[in-house]
Amino acid sequence: MSNTFLKACLVFWLLTQFLATCGWAQLPKSLDSLAQYLKTARRDTNYVNALNDFGWKLIFEKAAYDSTIVLARQAESLAVRLKFNRGIYTAHHREAAAYFHKNDLPKALAYFQKTLEDVKRFGLSKRQQVVAMGNVALVYSHLNQPQKAIDTALAAIRFQEAQQLPEECLSAIYPTIGLMLKQTGHPAQALPYYRKAVAIDRAMHDSTGIAISNNHIGNIYDDLNNPAQALTSYKASLRGAEAVGYELLQIDALQNIGRMYDKLGQAKQGLPYLFRAVKLAEKQNADASVTRANYNIAGLYQSLHDYPNAERYALKALAMAEKNEDGEAIVSYRKGIAEIYAEQKKYQQAYSFLNQSYNFTDSMATAQAKVEVQKLIAGYETEKKEARLRLLQKEAQLRQRDLERSQFQATALLVGGALLLLLGGAVSAWLLNRARLRRLQEAQQLRQQIAQDLHDEVGSTLSSISLLSGHTDTLLSQNRPESAQKMVQKIYQDARQILESIDEIIWTINPGNDSLPQIALRLQEYAQPLMESKHIRFSFAIDPSFDMIPISMEVRRNLYLIGKEAINNLVKYSGATEATVRFESQQGRLQVLIQDNGHGFDPARPSARTGQQSMNQRAQAMSGSLDVHSGTGAGTTVRLLVPIG
Repeated sequence: MSNTFLKACLVFWLLTQFLATCGWAQLPKSLDSLAQYLKTARRDTNYVNALNDFGWKLIFEKAAYDSTIVLARQAESLAVRLKFNRGIYTAHHREAAAYFHKNDLPKALAYFQKTLEDVKRFGLSKRQQVVAMGNVALVYSHLNQPQKAIDTALAAIRFQEAQQLPEECLSAIYPTIGLMLKQTGHPAQALPYYRKAVAIDRAMHDSTGIAISNNHIGNIYDDLNNPAQALTSYKASLRGAEAVGYELLQIDALQNIGRMYDKLGQAKQGLPYLFRAVKLAEKQNADASVTRANYNIAGLYQSLHDYPNAERYALKALAMAEKNEDGEAIVSYRKGIAEIYAEQKKYQQAYSFLNQSYNFTDSMATAQAKVEVQKLIAGYETEKKEARLRLLQKEAQLRQRDLERSQFQATALLVGGALLLLLGGAVSAWLLNRARLRRLQEAQQLRQQIAQDLHDEVGSTLSSISLLSGHTDTLLSQNRPESAQKMVQKIYQDARQILESIDEIIWTINPGNDSLPQIALRLQEYAQPLMESKHIRFSFAIDPSFDMIPISMEVRRNLYLIGKEAINNLVKYSGATEATVRFESQQGRLQVLIQDNGHGFDPARPSARTGQQSMNQRAQAMSGSLDVHSGTGAGTTVRLLVPIG
């Protein structure tokens, strides 16, 4: 079963079940009309509903998942102030759906679980509880936790029966159980559950649900290596999807039909279906589906021994995968192209593509570096606990201390070397993947910037760790356990500081973070726990018109560091009880406002702690301006203006 189809099922189920349980005042329908409404409407419950609707449409019409998350959090904050319980539930529901489509499944699970808690806490309808349980079960299935998925789905069924709710509530529960049985190697046992879903959908006259279930059944027959029966089910799904105008499901069914014809040795008959899938996917701006359809077309031409066309469409699919930085697809497509060349006995070209597929690691380098650094820090935590035990054990003699000292020094050297090697590997992978002549100068500048950041942020701290390690050994040899314990704690704190610095550098160079919503989301996640620790009432807002405006790495870095510095100053020195961060559009420029109701200060009075000089320099580097307005007892407003677009 493809990811496209699974998400199509989620879209249909969440939308129909949610709308069936939540009705509210009539709101504008289109994105543009909702955006206009949000600019002028009162901040009441209808405004919360409009924010949630706007985010929902951004998911399915623009694939703007980060923007949806920001809007959902705005809606949640306002709903809490208005004591609008259903609005809180809806905001959590929207954020969960956005994370699901981003494939951030742990966060999707956390927010779907929040919706289940909301239903119980706010006394919402029993039907909504079944829907929420179904959502949780569905995410468990995607997390490859079949037992939890099945247990949650069966619990939903028991709850439905105990509450005597209509069986239509379970229209998406049965496919979840079927999916789990399919994934655990029991496709034949999954069929009855899908067929029961079809029966419920027919009783409800739900043509869309029937089409979805038929596609599921086709997947099962596909797994059972029965392409003829699978083809029948996929065609039934296509007819149903066409009848209700469900284009996303049509795309998936068309691709499945094309594949089945290929399996049946009738590749020529499958080609028209795949070409139709490409056209529909282009209409939907579904790049991943367009890419996969082109690659499937290449496979059919390969079966027909039409190698020029097979090569043409495979290379087209590869180019699109590279553009979208889809690492797994790039590796798979390069191997497939190598097979096409090998069948033509063009072994040199086949070797070239096969070699490229093996060497391709850029899409995973940054994430892997971060994981490895976290493992090293975890090692430090373990070392700290062991050091405490050694200090408490009187039986630790000179030989044992010498052994522990050598282990500690080796660990410190390993951490330092591994950090530099991992970051060097990330930088090298970044450079290799962008080794085009017109980008050489930019790549060189990036290397210099990262080297400077590593020198400034990491180098001095590693030196400190090395010195502290030696001093700890001296204290141990002098039998001064209390002082040695303080040194171990300082080493641990320095190691955590390195992790935070590395995390910021990695986030800065990651091209996936090049939009305003991403920057806003990171600042919000940074500020929220700090505000809560000081009991500051905090609100965060971003103009809905900001969608996926690209931001360069340098602007992204400076914008984040200015915001971070201002938030730090606010939390540490303002004495505020309320604070606001807003991202707004100001005559084609980005305006960032950071305001508090604290005791304020005199901006003209020199102060080393505010970092104003550094903030001004960063604003100038972005061709922007920074103004700080404050006064004793009047609070503080930091206003940053930056050109965008």
